[in-house]
Amino acid sequence: MPQGGEVHPCVGFWMGYFRCMLRNRVSLYFVLGDGDGDGGEGGLSLVAELISCLEAVLEEKSAALAFPGLRQVFMLNNTCAIMRRAVGSDLEPFLPPEWIRAREERMERYIERYMDASWAPVVSRLDRGGRTKPSAISRRWDPLGEFYSALENACSAQRGWKVPDPVLRGLLQETVVESVVPAYRQYLEDHPEVQVAVGRTAEELEQQLSDLFEG
Repeated sequence: MPQGGEVHPCVGFWMGYFRCMLRNRVSLYFVLGDGDGDGGEGGLSLVAELISCLEAVLEEKSAALAFPGLRQVFMLNNTCAIMRRAVGSDLEPFLPPEWIRAREERMERYIERYMDASWAPVVSRLDRGGRTKPSAISRRWDPLGEFYSALENACSAQRGWKVPDPVLRGLLQETVVESVVPAYRQYLEDHPEVQVAVGRTAEELEQQLSDLFEG
């Protein structure tokens, strides 16, 4: 089981097997009862069902990963890998018209769930600071310190996480940056009295987050 959330080896094996199976589609159609050899609904449903079975196995395997966010990264990587192996290959003609869009929407949900699990709790530390002048009671809280601590914990936990596909990796990095950095920059603007630690400018934070998912 890949511990960094990367593509499971079974994806390449089974997607290759499905393609090999279709190369012998005359025999396959005979088994399906499609004597015309054009695939028909039987061929379409079979390929989609086989891939769905593979996806279900991957969902089960994701439960073995320790972090909720990592499970989403794992499913994101593997869904992307399945699409890369299906689209433009000899599998694509045997997939329903809505298949690609359904996987794209699924990947969007994986990204949303990853952000909710991994970064929403980090950004929420800044919400406690508000935009008003700190009172004697509120000075006991240290939203910025809590944010730094949560940030380091998140980055440390994700240090070994990998997104092999460069386009997907760039998208995920951009999503994290656009969620965390503006909130941090806004907090600093709203609280000019706080002392920003060395190496903690918004630009340096952006660079730190841009190094995620490299493994």
